Amino acid sequence: MCCNTSLDEEGQALVAIFFLLIPAALYILGLGEGKKSRRFFFAGLFLHSLSILQRGLTLGMIPLTEKHDNISFTALCMALIYWRFSMKRGARDLAQYALPLISLVLLVAVTYAPINTISPFQRSPWFFLHMFFHFVSYAMFGISSCIGLLYVINGDSESEALQYQGAAYGWIMFSIALVAGSIWFFTAYGTYWLWTSKELWITLTWFYYGAYLHARYIKGFSRIGTVVMGILGFGVALFTYFGVGTVIPSPPTQF
Repeated sequence: MCCNTSLDEEGQALVAIFFLLIPAALYILGLGEGKKSRRFFFAGLFLHSLSILQRGLTLGMIPLTEKHDNISFTALCMALIYWRFSMKRGARDLAQYALPLISLVLLVAVTYAPINTISPFQRSPWFFLHMFFHFVSYAMFGISSCIGLLYVINGDSESEALQYQGAAYGWIMFSIALVAGSIWFFTAYGTYWLWTSKELWITLTWFYYGAYLHARYIKGFSRIGTVVMGILGFGVALFTYFGVGTVIPSPPTQF
């Protein structure tokens, strides 16, 4: 019985990985021009959405409880945000930066095995609100950084404005995630915040993007300087997620 259960879990893991590898390839095929490339992109988006639906059915709840699902969800949000921004004049060449990044994020998700056990502390609407807005904000930061690269290449002021817009939306969502996370943390652990290295870097990420959003309006800051600051912000966010607990030790938690 135990062996059968183990085989079932391995089979589900292989299905989950397979569902991500195909969309990753289709997103890359969407780099071309014309209707054919758009079809590849939408096919990838459709299959990617199915993979998240499949994980939700497996878990019996929204799949936002561990790295495999969180990173996949971030990639899906990036794909949707990319498509929304790509229709604007300042982001017409966004595909060459955004689609490889989306595929790379999906491949990173594949490196983490899906986990089907859920902690009782995670079964809270505040937890899911926190995770939803947290990873949507990461997706906004990622696409914003890609648009910033466009500005570095083409110098189009509309690209710079779109980068700022994306980062501003991301910062607002990140702020909502912090509030929801604090409420969830209080209901689960009896305190709103712990100053561990993880919480410290989350705070630094919030302040970093807040500083970037203000720097654009401070005299003496060059436009290219603020654009580069916005691009590097995504690196700060990624380090907060992947680096803390790996490069910088962080005390174990129950979530």
